[in-house]
Amino acid sequence: MIERKPSNTEDEYFAREDAERIRKLHAEEQVRLKQSEKDALKKLHTGRCSNCGALMVPEKVGDVRLLHCPACGGAFLDKTAWDYIRTHAEPHTVMGAILNWFKSANKP
Repeated sequence: MIERKPSNTEDEYFAREDAERIRKLHAEEQVRLKQSEKDALKKLHTGRCSNCGALMVPEKVGDVRLLHCPACGGAFLDKTAWDYIRTHAEPHTVMGAILNWFKSANKP
């Protein structure tokens, strides 16, 4: 039986396949590490003020639940609370009046 040597193109093909497989494994490992880092940071910082790091206290203001920092006075709204405030805000607020003034000032 005669042993056949692989050609250079075969060697190149398998080298490319191996490199691609290694690249995919590396990318998957990076995604897994990033997610575990995110989970660790979330666990470490949950309930803490982003400004001073103090433990935040949950409070209910009207129909909205927010987290309040007793140390620096900061507040955190989650997405649900923020959406509620935006949709239930009165149309005649100070910010609305300022924006309307700019709109009317820009008209010819």
